[in-house]
Amino acid sequence: MRHHFFIILILFAASFLPIAANADERVNHDLSVSLYPVDHRLQAEDRIVLPEKLLSDCHFFLHKGLSPSSSTPGVTLIREGDENAFVESYKVILPPETRAFTIRYGGRIQHPIGPYGTEYARGFRMTPGTISDEGVYLAGSTYWYPLFDQAWLSFNLRVTLSEDWDAVSQGDRTRHVREKGFTRVEWESPEPQDEIYLIAARFAEYERSSGQRKDMVFLRSPNEKLADKYLDATARYITMYNKLIGPYPYKKFALVENFWETGLGMPSFTLLGQKIIRFPFIIDSSYPHEILHNWWGNGVFPDYEKGNWSEGLTAYLSDYLIQEQRHHAMEYRQTTLQKYTDYVSRGKDFPLIKFTTRHDSPTEAVGYGKSLMFFHMLRRLLGNELFISGLQDFYREYKFRTASYEDLRRSFERVSKEDLRVEFNQWTERIGAPELKIMNVDVRSLKGDYTLIGQIEQKQPGDAYMIRVPVVVTLEGKKDAYRDILVMNNKHQDLQIRLPSRPLRLDIDPQFDVFRKLDRREVPPALTEAFGANEIMIILPSASRISLQEGYRDLGRAWMQSGPGRVEIHFDDELENAALPANLSKETLDDLPEETGVFYYLD
Repeated sequence: MRHHFFIILILFAASFLPIAANADERVNHDLSVSLYPVDHRLQAEDRIVLPEKLLSDCHFFLHKGLSPSSSTPGVTLIREGDENAFVESYKVILPPETRAFTIRYGGRIQHPIGPYGTEYARGFRMTPGTISDEGVYLAGSTYWYPLFDQAWLSFNLRVTLSEDWDAVSQGDRTRHVREKGFTRVEWESPEPQDEIYLIAARFAEYERSSGQRKDMVFLRSPNEKLADKYLDATARYITMYNKLIGPYPYKKFALVENFWETGLGMPSFTLLGQKIIRFPFIIDSSYPHEILHNWWGNGVFPDYEKGNWSEGLTAYLSDYLIQEQRHHAMEYRQTTLQKYTDYVSRGKDFPLIKFTTRHDSPTEAVGYGKSLMFFHMLRRLLGNELFISGLQDFYREYKFRTASYEDLRRSFERVSKEDLRVEFNQWTERIGAPELKIMNVDVRSLKGDYTLIGQIEQKQPGDAYMIRVPVVVTLEGKKDAYRDILVMNNKHQDLQIRLPSRPLRLDIDPQFDVFRKLDRREVPPALTEAFGANEIMIILPSASRISLQEGYRDLGRAWMQSGPGRVEIHFDDELENAALPANLSKETLDDLPEETGVFYYLD
């Protein structure tokens, strides 16, 4: 699962997959499952075929209380213990030269849907898995099927449920019948996967064929108009990404409406909440993001031990690209950089090669934002044609395999014939960001010619970055500004520009094309600055009416309980006895030097 995915306590399948995913290296599951939602229960039989590498030391993990047993002669299951609060481990003893065996198991699975993460800025709810009359959500995090260490899998899944219910999984639906009060549905995924999903509810289904692919919508109540919008968008975005990257890797894509608010991207389907799918902007923002994850994340798998590159690349080619097509790219980049500036302090920063999943605003600002900006800078360096060729090479080479930032680098180097090690290393292995400052700016004039001089400083701690800085000079009497790219690989760089007219204003990176920490005067005031603070003081109006005071106090308490930093609440008449934060003083507000940031007006 990509995008908002639940961090399971034992990340075997997601984190330690082998580099290749050949059929003889996978565990194959042939599952028959009956669901009993009212009782929160399932009954299952799984015929398992193991790869050679697991035969000598075979273990699996399963949800507690499912009581597995094997009907295969000579096979013994030995319970080894509890791995965590709801997972048990088993050792499998197999007869010589036996690779296939059958396990039967069943029992209750019901975990509450609760907050995932404690942060107010990006909180959402999640569950490791549940079977209920509202709906069924089962994933690798549920351990609802035998989960083996260090192995890809492929599967056939047959599901039996009551007649008014239906079931969705990844892959291709090969059977779907309603008979004698039951629904029987079969899903088949011959492609390598890292987990198996089973989603079930009372659905109204809509379907269109797009060549060999089926586009599907599963809604919790009939709504043909809404379904048509999503079917149209599915065909439009898959067509776009087929041309940009390569052929869509699955036989179907389905929008599935969930029974709580989620934004989850699984192989060949997405699971979106009831409110989310009805927001008009989602169909051209989050929805293409989830579709694109079938190329990046569920088509080429990230090597999580070396950094999850898929979220940043997916965000760049969906959320960002759509805004670029609508001429809002600069604003998107500015917002991305502002989030990093506001949320990521030194103690919260980490390199991209350490990013696995988002769980709060700092991890989003790095894993999505910094990665997105890295791909933007790479595209500007190589140009559109080579950048797209690199994406296509990467997809062809690593489809249904794990890949890292290093593998991405090799693809882009292969098509560009350039050495990109410095570019990749400084953005993926290093924490922090450049901070730019303009100094000592002056204009010299001689016989109608003008020379603008000055210095640009990288004022961040540590070594200089090698960056390509856009320089823009507004000229008197000229409609078009002077534009150039300054290649900067030192902490200080002299600037000397000959100009045909008197310069009025100098801007450095005015369209936010470089990943960097923003100067405060480049961005409007925003709540993200407060959300990202380590120490917060909330000052409440003592003169307001009691009901309003209580409302303010409740808001402050919620912030105190969910925020990542230390939060204090005071009324304004208590401030004499309260210690103000160290950075809150008149001197701090007044002490803003004239020559700072990345813009400079010239008199």
